[in-house]
Amino acid sequence: MKIVKLFICTLLALSLCLGLFGCSDKVPACNDFEDSYTDALPENAEDGLTLHAFNWTYHEILINLENIQNAGFKNVLTMPVQQPKSGGSNWWAFYQPLGFLIGDDSALGTKEELTLLCTEAEKYGICILADIVVNHLANSDGVETEADGTPTVSPAVAEYEPIIYANRNEDTDGHGVTFHHNKNAGGSGAETQNYAYGALPDLDTSNAYVQERVLALLKECIDAGIDGFRFDAAKHIETEQDPDYPSDFWDNTLEVAKAYYKEKTGKDLYAYGEILNSPTGRNLSVYTDHMRITDDGFAAQLKNVFASKDATKILSAVLKTDNPEDLIAWVESHDEYVSSNTHYSDVRVAKYWSIIAAKKGLGGLYLARPTEELTVGVIGSYAFESEYVAVSNRFHNRFYDAESYESAEGTFYVNEKIGQGDEGALILNVGDVDPDKIVKVAVPHLETGNYYDALTGEKVVVSDHIAYVRFEVNGMAVITRSKDVHPQVEISEKDCTFVGDKEITLKTRNCDEAYYYFNGNASDQYPIENETKVKVSDHTDDGTCNLTICLKKGKNVFEQTLTYRQVQLIEGKFNVIGLDDKYLNGDYALYIWSWSPGRWSQDYEIQDGVLLIDTTGMTGFLVAVFEKDYRIGDPTNWDSHVLKQSPDISGDLLKSGFYDLSGL
Repeated sequence: MKIVKLFICTLLALSLCLGLFGCSDKVPACNDFEDSYTDALPENAEDGLTLHAFNWTYHEILINLENIQNAGFKNVLTMPVQQPKSGGSNWWAFYQPLGFLIGDDSALGTKEELTLLCTEAEKYGICILADIVVNHLANSDGVETEADGTPTVSPAVAEYEPIIYANRNEDTDGHGVTFHHNKNAGGSGAETQNYAYGALPDLDTSNAYVQERVLALLKECIDAGIDGFRFDAAKHIETEQDPDYPSDFWDNTLEVAKAYYKEKTGKDLYAYGEILNSPTGRNLSVYTDHMRITDDGFAAQLKNVFASKDATKILSAVLKTDNPEDLIAWVESHDEYVSSNTHYSDVRVAKYWSIIAAKKGLGGLYLARPTEELTVGVIGSYAFESEYVAVSNRFHNRFYDAESYESAEGTFYVNEKIGQGDEGALILNVGDVDPDKIVKVAVPHLETGNYYDALTGEKVVVSDHIAYVRFEVNGMAVITRSKDVHPQVEISEKDCTFVGDKEITLKTRNCDEAYYYFNGNASDQYPIENETKVKVSDHTDDGTCNLTICLKKGKNVFEQTLTYRQVQLIEGKFNVIGLDDKYLNGDYALYIWSWSPGRWSQDYEIQDGVLLIDTTGMTGFLVAVFEKDYRIGDPTNWDSHVLKQSPDISGDLLKSGFYDLSGL
């Protein structure tokens, strides 16, 4: 038995001597506790967990705020808010910004939409965190480099940052050279002077003007309502304590922004930096003096736990620093997800997440997975709102400032929480589970009485520091003193555009009452009975069906409205629907890039607001937007003057016959 705390409980030692782990023949009788707890998000961003809304627009976050709150996430991390390369049609383009201001021509939405999101999020007690890229700017398409071999800055940067662009290679006006040209730097400079990943031009973050522009962006975000920041590639930005090439970048940007936020809100600004692995020649404290940092290695140590069926390995996993409050951990990051061909099931992710969410002081980042095509503006997975995730989030919120005691024996991992007049525990079985059997698990700190599994509502008796647990097949039990579980629903497909008929399936669990209605007509309700099929295409009003689902369990209520849009295709061509009129009426030049062969063309028609494309012989294509009257010189080469572009439309998207580009 391994126990993480200042002392070893003698009761636990005694229980092991008596062999109290294993199956139970008789469950003692105990009493319920008085319990008046109501689920609530923490007051401060640093005390809560974060949903990474990867590839979501501001509007998509906005319409999901109630579900995000219900799932127990305190914070939502956006994609980088700066103006992205090519308008942000691909996820990676957001990590190649064109300047230091909130993008108004971004696939995420406008500054006004971001401000509205922040205003509405505050009503739900949710904090919006902005991803910020300050280490580098966008490169020029192609393989061009400067004479010294450093990457060429995109000409599009000149529109947003004319001074930075004019001084990219030499000091033209007294502002100093704004990009590093020091490829051979040694020591810590090997990381801070040259950003080798993706051949992106590395900003000279010691330059006073660059710092001024970064600070302007941070203040603009705070004025819009942003409550915190993630700093991309923070390891590649020097600190004042660097042994080689130190600078005052963080003092003149983040620290000033913290004071600015404090003055405006009275609260502390939440900030963390992406530090993958460890910085060369630098102690992590040079960053943690300013912000939290990412711990990309913690979850990796957990991922053989279920294969080995050894819960003690959870206790053996070490954090990057001795202080969990310095760190942000995840099960998977967006970089890991998009670069891997193998992904864990949603339930397996939820098990790993439960460990992170329960660990006292540790910040957690949960990735909302993208679509298989990595499409910007489309939510790829709603696993973030499943009860397997939500119970861990609510457990964290309930006990974030409670004393925490971790222990493990055999296949059982336990994290007990002892708060002011409140107790509970995460109990994880990493081995084989028999849902028909009750097993005994040592809980050396919990008071005797009846607890309840937040997933199932089933009573879990704790007597003499032994919990009598019946695990579901998933092996998770989150026990608290609250009887009322949350009602649950699985929806086969959400908020989609469809052709012809559309039927969705609703599956409910733990409900006293469950019903749905259409288009705001709450007086005409239909019951949901465990598994119910709903034909939304029979209830379209002007082509749209709004489906509202209502669930109740005790004091817990869940309500959600989904929108299904029916479209009629124009036969004979691929239909690109939803394009804004400004792209169709001649204000911009539209081109099609075909992948087979690679070639630009304007071989399309516009009919009734629909872009019609003959895709015969194509394996895929994309729609690109250029300035008005722009003419492409060489149709066989990619043209870097593109302002915006759609995602690649291929595979199943191409076979479907239509694509909704309303988010462009």
